Amino acid sequence: MVKRRTLTREKVLDQASDIIAVDGLDHLTIRELANRLEVRPQSIYNYVDSLNDLLDQVGVAFVQEIADRLMRRLVGVAGKEALWVFAQEFRAGCLQQRHLAPILLNPNDLQHLTATHQALVDLYKQMFASLHLDEVDNTALVESTLYRSALFGFILQEIGGFLRLPARKVDDRFDQTMQLAIDQFTTIQ
Repeated sequence: MVKRRTLTREKVLDQASDIIAVDGLDHLTIRELANRLEVRPQSIYNYVDSLNDLLDQVGVAFVQEIADRLMRRLVGVAGKEALWVFAQEFRAGCLQQRHLAPILLNPNDLQHLTATHQALVDLYKQMFASLHLDEVDNTALVESTLYRSALFGFILQEIGGFLRLPARKVDDRFDQTMQLAIDQFTTIQ
């Protein structure tokens, strides 16, 4: 009797993520993915349109993972405390999935990963809308830009190896950086 393979979208995305984690983003190809899943490359195309679509689906799943993590932690939290929780959880998600974080933080990658980019923008907008910082108030726009720049910039430096400090000092520097950015908000308490 021939054993029937049960390939699913979840298996495809999980294996793609594993390849990225172990071998790096540049080693993910449809052929390599098919080899690891022990299927023909054509079978992968039942779940993705292209390599770019595969990366986009992996990116969207990663954003959703961070969003789920955030929603659990943000229940009952408001104001500047919500900004603090968002920063901590976003950083923790990126550090936990270091291999996927560049998909979210590299503007060159996001340019081609339109669904991932939109999911990230939607997550960010949802957070700021809940704090009423999405209005077209120039002060709120500047404050949110500073916050996002501090958060994304710090994580990029950390993952990129630019902070050559012991882990505790990196954590302290993150706390200080984000506290400084959050303190600049005059539009929320």
